[in-house]
Amino acid sequence: MGKKLIIVSVILFLLITVIIWNVSYNQVQTYTNNIMLVENIKSNNKLVETESKLNELYSISKKNVLYISKLIQLDLKSNTSAVEIEKKLKTFIDIDPNYFQARLINKEGIEVIRVDIDSLASSNKYQDKSNRYYFKESIKAKKNEVYISHLDLNIEKQKIEKPYRPTIRFFTPVYVDNKLQGIVGLNLNAKNWFKNLDTYNLTLLNSKGEVFYGDHNNLYKPSKVDLTTKDAKGNNIYMSKTVSLEGNHPWTIYTSTKLEDTEKNLARFKFETYKNAGLLNLGLLIFLIIVYSLYINNENISNLNQTVENRLSERDTLLKEIHHRVKNNLQVITSLLSLQSSFIKDEETKALFRYSQYRINSMAIIHEMLYRSNDLSRINYGEYMEQLANTMLISMKGNDTNIKLDIKATDLYLNLDTSVPLGLMINEIITNSLKYGFKDEEGGTLSIEVKKLVYPNFLLLIGDNGIGFPKSINFRNTKSLGLKLIHKLALQLRGNIEKDNSKKGTNYIITFQEIEQTS
Repeated sequence: MGKKLIIVSVILFLLITVIIWNVSYNQVQTYTNNIMLVENIKSNNKLVETESKLNELYSISKKNVLYISKLIQLDLKSNTSAVEIEKKLKTFIDIDPNYFQARLINKEGIEVIRVDIDSLASSNKYQDKSNRYYFKESIKAKKNEVYISHLDLNIEKQKIEKPYRPTIRFFTPVYVDNKLQGIVGLNLNAKNWFKNLDTYNLTLLNSKGEVFYGDHNNLYKPSKVDLTTKDAKGNNIYMSKTVSLEGNHPWTIYTSTKLEDTEKNLARFKFETYKNAGLLNLGLLIFLIIVYSLYINNENISNLNQTVENRLSERDTLLKEIHHRVKNNLQVITSLLSLQSSFIKDEETKALFRYSQYRINSMAIIHEMLYRSNDLSRINYGEYMEQLANTMLISMKGNDTNIKLDIKATDLYLNLDTSVPLGLMINEIITNSLKYGFKDEEGGTLSIEVKKLVYPNFLLLIGDNGIGFPKSINFRNTKSLGLKLIHKLALQLRGNIEKDNSKKGTNYIITFQEIEQTS
């Protein structure tokens, strides 16, 4: 059984171990997929929000340039002076810091009005823009149509302006009485635009693939980033999106997924998951070891109990044999007394032998009952009194006697140390009742009742309704062997005996205690 339990425990341990680690591995895989999915969703949300903001800013700038064109058209139609128009444009630029320059260019490409964020240009500083790509494209635009330039660096006097100022130009044609007068436009400082994107950790490339926002080390240079790059596990390192404002000059915005943070979180989750799996595995192993130890202890206890049970059984068998032999020896003694009395002529002496036989028989019955009982420590005292009284009644009065027995002792069990002296005392009282209480053919009742009091106390009511106790005999001080024996046995049982004079015949009230067995 022990080997079988070990095999079952090992198989169970291995099976549960496989389940634990399989579940842990699946948890890690699910978490990995989910965390990458969440990171990709976050990155994509950044791109979508950025596109939305750029479109919103683009829409505002488009409305602004159309609004300015309407004002200039009205001013030109009403012959408003260039100075007044310049003031209006200057006021507009001062109000909105996103724009650093406003210009009115005639249809030949010559600046007519130019307002910078910090100054008004004099007429001798007006430049010829006829060769600039944005002029060539803007002059072709239809009425109320806005042209948007590339995202590039501002050029002044054929040189790139420093510090670098990324610029987007918004131009729209100006008409007076349906005649083209030129174009009006705003130069947007894209840096101010990009401030709205500072919290997104993004990089923005213009249509030429140059970095205009993001990596400061490569700013305004062609991007060297391969947006299709993947990590060792096949996950995209970058998330990108092409932004095209009304289909013009596509820009690329991209962000890198936070792989370092993701890897840290993943490593932490793996560690916790596998640590818990290991602890669970260890706990299972300890549990199985404890169960096995308890099993071994239980086996040892069971074996010990079996040994004790076998020894108790052997002891019970031995005790039964002892009680049987004691009963047989008592019967031998009774037989010897009977044989001896047959040689005696004197009836009184014979009677003494016979009464001794009764006393021995009262003890023999106890040993016989113990021999036949499953409980070697106690006997059913009600059955014992029935057997003792019937045996004595037949022995002393024969089978045809008119004397009746009334015995009451429900569910009464007493040990050997109490049963023997109590049996001898009952034997003496029954002997006296049958010998002196009833005449030869006279009938009557011999009653015995034992009541339980507060343990270990009992009450014995015993007597007859015969002729009664002779007045000439002193109940407590007598030469009668039987009465002396009754008093001695009552003391041995730590009890007291009283004569009940309220009833007819001879009756006794005896209290006694159950004697605790010493072994």
